[in-house]
Amino acid sequence: MDSFIQAMVTVGPFDNYRHSSDKAKRIVGQIRAIGGAHAVRTFLRVVLERTICLWESTREYQRLPPLCASYHGAQLQRIADDTDTTAEWLDLDDDLFCKEFGIVSLRLYAAGSNLVDYRCGVPRSIVFREGLGKAFGKTRFMLGLGGFKPFFQGHLHRFTLGAFNEEGRNDFYRCCAELHALHPDSLGMFCGSWYYDPALEKISPHLSHLRTTPLAAGGRIFPVGSSREAVSNATATSETRRRLYRQGKYLPRNYLIIWGREDLRAWVASHPRRSSIAPGSS
Repeated sequence: MDSFIQAMVTVGPFDNYRHSSDKAKRIVGQIRAIGGAHAVRTFLRVVLERTICLWESTREYQRLPPLCASYHGAQLQRIADDTDTTAEWLDLDDDLFCKEFGIVSLRLYAAGSNLVDYRCGVPRSIVFREGLGKAFGKTRFMLGLGGFKPFFQGHLHRFTLGAFNEEGRNDFYRCCAELHALHPDSLGMFCGSWYYDPALEKISPHLSHLRTTPLAAGGRIFPVGSSREAVSNATATSETRRRLYRQGKYLPRNYLIIWGREDLRAWVASHPRRSSIAPGSS
């Protein structure tokens, strides 16, 4: 088991949280061949618990900065308390497992409303999405930040949605600023989603802060385009968005928000938390 964990955490500088080594895949394949899907799920559940024990013994978690440590500790406790070995997401290729393992192994940081992956870069193709006419300005913006990588990338996680509100999102920004102490080369943060769409300012105004806060403080928005996933995600929880989509009045589109390190840190410095004690994640 420890060799599996070591194989999972031995990654390259830009291998994101979903990356699994060939050795880890072989080990899981062998377990599946012997005991089937249930054996794999049981193994991966124990892997999560074992990784927490290993990282606690080496004091890895203690290097986290204060606000991030509070959020991360809450997630570690939640994972440690979960003994379910029947969950279908206990699969090496499942996004939920990748995020759970990312948390216990510090491949991801729990940070307010989001998880932070620090092994990421902004795709260069994003500057050409609106044609060559606008590509120069976008490229200049990215070069002004220092380039296209490395960046923090924010991800939502099913088990941390309790913090998906304005204050939890602000704590995400604060955690990113804190994490620059651990990753001083990071050029800033970026996130991609349908909920950065300017159209939501009228359709779902309660989500507008997700876009307007970074943009008002030096961030920039980059269109990505529509997709089946964008439509599915945008219409999953809102009857208003579903109705407007069916009527042809709203087409969900993904956008990328990019916020440079210095502008983000300046915003955090001017927006301190109301309390010095970080909330839990739920």
